[in-house]
Amino acid sequence: MTLKEKLKEQRISLMWLAERIGVSRPTLYKYLEKPDEFKIKHVRRIAKYLDITEREALVNYFKQAESYE
Repeated sequence: MTLKEKLKEQRISLMWLAERIGVSRPTLYKYLEKPDEFKIKHVRRIAKYLDITEREALVNYFKQAESYE
């Protein structure tokens, strides 16, 4: 499950979340495309709103994309 899907499941709108974590909507959309670009303060706030631990958030939604060479 992606972060976008989890937010939708929790009925958290992207506009509401952007306001709460202190980023613009375009920035939030950019971060959702590349979750590894979120700052740790944003990860903490998102975890709080999803009612999960920071560790769960990092493991499940903020993994760096694996690159294959």
